[in-house]
Amino acid sequence: MFMTATRIKREGKPLLKLNIHEYNKDDIPFLDSLGIDQLEGDSTEWRYIHIHSQKDFLSTRSAILERYRILKETGPRVFLEAK
Repeated sequence: MFMTATRIKREGKPLLKLNIHEYNKDDIPFLDSLGIDQLEGDSTEWRYIHIHSQKDFLSTRSAILERYRILKETGPRVFLEAK
C-alpha cells in the first residue's frame, strides 16, 4: 500500500487530497474509519479524502502510522506496510 498527497483548490479554497493506493480488503474498515472512503469514478484502485487543515492532515497521518510502518518514501509516494 502507498499514499500520495496533492494540493488542490475546491471552490477557491486550498485543500489536500490524500490518496491511498494498492490497499487490500483488510484495510478497508480502517480506511473507512478515517473517512478515506471516496473513490475516483468507478475505480477501486485507490481511495481518497479531502483534508481542509494541517491539523486534520497530521491527525490522519498519525492514525495511519499507528497501524502501518513506512517502508520507503520516494518523492511524493510513501510506501506502507501493516505493523
